[in-house]
Amino acid sequence: MDSSRMFDYSAETQTQIPGFLSRLYEDEVARLLTYLQERRYAPGEYAIHTGDTDRSIFVVTSGSFESISPSRRGPQRSRLFNTGDVFGELAFLDGLPRSADVRAIDASEALVLSTAGFEHLRLSEPRLAFEFILDLGRVMSLRYRERSRKLGELGKY
Repeated sequence: MDSSRMFDYSAETQTQIPGFLSRLYEDEVARLLTYLQERRYAPGEYAIHTGDTDRSIFVVTSGSFESISPSRRGPQRSRLFNTGDVFGELAFLDGLPRSADVRAIDASEALVLSTAGFEHLRLSEPRLAFEFILDLGRVMSLRYRERSRKLGELGKY
């Protein structure tokens, strides 16, 4: 598997940031890949359902996914995920049920890290596990900043 763009955010992401885990060396990426599972999704297939208790985290390697959140007006697309984007991070970290559906828009692929996979990573490669969590925090922080900026523009913050 070619890992050269695996953790690079696409140019279409609104927040211009270095890709998730893009600071890892090639040998570190190769080691990390041994803890992840590759999954393929058909257009319209769900990767995550609201209320699921699975704590896996996903890294998009091809295609695109959309997050659909419940709202008073019915289901609303809340985010689009492209190659290099990460989703499922909230349940991965807090262990609470999933707060949104995520489905493939087109034929898509993602690397999936389960909690068992992360536990193996943490025990076998503690520095890589630390980099994973630290970079996940960076991505979440940047998403929070983007959301705060948008709310400020709408006069709601």
